[in-house]
Amino acid sequence: MRVDVWSDVVCPWCWIGKRRFERGLALLGDGAPPVELRWHPYLLDPDAGTDPVPLREAYAAKFGGPERTAQVLASTQAAARAEGLPMDFDRGQVRVTTLPAHRLLWLAAREGDAGRVGEALFHAHFAEGRNLADPEVLVAAGEAGGLPGGRVRTLLAGNEGAAEVRAAVARAQAMGIHAVPTFVIDGRFAVQGAQAPDLFAQALRQAAGEAGPGDGAAGAGADCGPGGCRV
Repeated sequence: MRVDVWSDVVCPWCWIGKRRFERGLALLGDGAPPVELRWHPYLLDPDAGTDPVPLREAYAAKFGGPERTAQVLASTQAAARAEGLPMDFDRGQVRVTTLPAHRLLWLAAREGDAGRVGEALFHAHFAEGRNLADPEVLVAAGEAGGLPGGRVRTLLAGNEGAAEVRAAVARAQAMGIHAVPTFVIDGRFAVQGAQAPDLFAQALRQAAGEAGPGDGAAGAGADCGPGGCRV
């Protein structure tokens, strides 16, 4: 069974949603179908550049001040830690473009393990406060997914993969994907947001022809609220 996932590596609910999907798949036990995950890019903040801006500062401008920002980050961090994820918004995260990270994921899908690279990028940003536009951070994430460091540096030194990533983002927009994470199971069942594991399990059962929810879509994200990150 193929599962397509649209995600951005600076979307906290994308990391939470990934973990909840994994838990939902585990709920199926021995009856779980073989799953092929395919990761697709989305630029949650397409105007971000390579110069780092403190994340709390950027969020304060977006959410209407530091107090509201603190509330949003605290609730998101609590949800992540409930899933066993070491999210820590006191590590000095910065706002930067994620285009280089998506180019790395594009390469990993062809020459390495995109799942491991994605997990390394999530961890670097949310648990360690690393700058995802820093080439050395990207090299380390690439190596976590089996890519030689030299190959990653060659990628980052040029424009390889940039056109493909931008085209993929445009296709997602044309498909009507405007919130991340979005999971499409077997090309038929869409689940938006970091839904509960049992909902993912129901959608997987339905896609496999078993009992499940009555419709083909579930949930909708809010702007980095409890369902996901709206773009």
